[in-house]
This record gives sequence, structure tokens and C-alpha cells, in this order.
Amino acid sequence: MLNQRDENSRNALTVMANAGALFEVNYPSAMWVGSQPPLVETGVNQGVPLYKWAVRADNNVPLGLHSGTYAQTDSYKYVGQMAERLFPNSTESCTLFGKGERMALAQNIGDPIDLGDGDVLKPQVLWISSFNGQWSTSVYHLTHRWFCMNQLAGNKPIFSVKHTKNHDFTFEQRSGILQEAMEHARTVAAIARTLKDQPYVDAQFDRLVKQIVPLPKPFNDDGDIHAIAERRMKQNRDAMQATWRTECTEYGNVHKMMKSPSEQIDVFDGNKWLAYNAVQGAEQHNINARFNTTDAGKQRSMTKMIQGTTPYAVKALDLLVAA
Repeated sequence: MLNQRDENSRNALTVMANAGALFEVNYPSAMWVGSQPPLVETGVNQGVPLYKWAVRADNNVPLGLHSGTYAQTDSYKYVGQMAERLFPNSTESCTLFGKGERMALAQNIGDPIDLGDGDVLKPQVLWISSFNGQWSTSVYHLTHRWFCMNQLAGNKPIFSVKHTKNHDFTFEQRSGILQEAMEHARTVAAIARTLKDQPYVDAQFDRLVKQIVPLPKPFNDDGDIHAIAERRMKQNRDAMQATWRTECTEYGNVHKMMKSPSEQIDVFDGNKWLAYNAVQGAEQHNINARFNTTDAGKQRSMTKMIQGTTPYAVKALDLLVAA
């Protein structure tokens, strides 16, 4: 049972406050300096400014430019209130993007799924919202792998609402979100167990990486390749190989092989589940972050994960399941 301190630390609004996500937002009319704001001239919105800014009240930083009829709310607080009503005292993290233009809130739901050997999946839901208009307020199912912090998100939101705080969740909506999120986690676990039972060795993983990250196409009839494209290919392949070695060291086998009479090398043996996570993890933590380990890189990676921009992981899973 959680004590009071633990409950407070996992309250959605507390986590958001600690992340600096509960700032207020104003909506001044957009206009040329020294002029009056242009207004809608006819129709039901006659007299409404054509455009308005979303501006942080604490520092006057603009977060987005919208039409005059854009549904507005004064804070991300309403997202935390909705999340807390649905899944109280279960918030894992809050990520604020840029200067506050976007926000993501992760909550734990259900029990962790142990795949064996300490490899654990944690079912979650991910709330997202924005003041720049890029994200509507939505809920995604998310499966979090403890060991490597990989996050596997659904391609479509479970639930989406307009950018307004005027929404009351029904029991059926809460049940639907919970059911779909847990089904996603169980599906991932079933795939994981199937792949985990199929051995996979260094040579197979090397072939997989070359299929996923092929040689760049030549830019002339002589077969020459742009140096930048070749360097990017090698960097991506190396990231996958490094993650594969980490996966096999933790959950597979590492043994010595004689490369020459005087030299030994490490050989890594694992399984298809480790191979998938090596590709997915390298794409999430390195490639999509542009090998940037700062918060900006992590936010870029999370954005691509939410958008479903993970082509290497998708191709890897297709090839591993089909083989």
C-alpha cells in the first residue's frame, strides 16, 4: 500500500507542478503593431478577432498562433485533473516540450508483466496536449520496458477530446481506455514471449541490421555514395549493434571465440525479442534523438514515438515475425 507521501508524489497535478507544466495561458488578439486587430466581418462569429496568440502568463512567451475561434483553456491543469480522476495516484512522469508548447503525462495502469529473467513490461497510458495546435488532447496506450526504458506506443489515440476543460468522463469511457491499454500491453507481451523462445545469434542480427539499414543509393553511374549518407548509415548500424550487445549481456549469452591464434573476440547470442529491442531501442534513444542525449534530444525522440515515426522498429518486427 502507498503511504501518503507516495500518493502525493504520484498525483498527476503534483508531478505536473514539479515539471513546471501548470503555468497559466492568456489569449491576446493578434494584430500589427499600432493597429487594431482584424475582426470577422460576417456570420455567427462577427466581431471576433481573426487571430489570437496563446501566451504564457508568467513570462509572456508565445506558444502558438490560432484562429479567433480556437477553443481555449487557461492551463494544462485540466489534463492533470482528467488523468487523476481516471487513474488516481498513478502518474509516472510529465514531459514539457520546448517552452511549454506541448506536454505529455504518463500514468501506470494495471500490474507489470514479467516476461521472465527480470524482463518486465509496464502498461501505461500517455496523455498529450498542446498550446501550439500540434496535438489535440489525447490518450495513447503505452508499454514501457523497464530494462532499457523502451516505450512502445499505439499508432492511434484511444481517446481524444477538443482543447477544452469541459469534459466529464463516464464509467464506460474509463473502462474503454483501461481495456484497450491493457489489451495493447498483453499483445506486446504475447509477441515478446513468442520472439523470446526463438534463438538469434550475432550473424543473424548482423544480416537483420543490413536489411533494415541498407547501403545508401549511389548518386552517379560509378556507384559513388555521398559521404554524409554513408556516415549516417554506419552511425545507425553501430547504434543497433551496440544495443544488441547490451541486450545479450543482460539477457543472452556472451562467449569468447578465437579470431586468430593470438586474439579472442566476444560473441553475443540472444533471441529475437532481444534483437527487436536492440533495433527499437537504438532508434528511440539514439537515432530519433539524433544522438543528442540532452532533454531536447529525448523530446524529439518522444515526439517521433507518439507520431509513429519508427520505421526501423516496424521493419525489424515484420522481418523477425516472418522469418
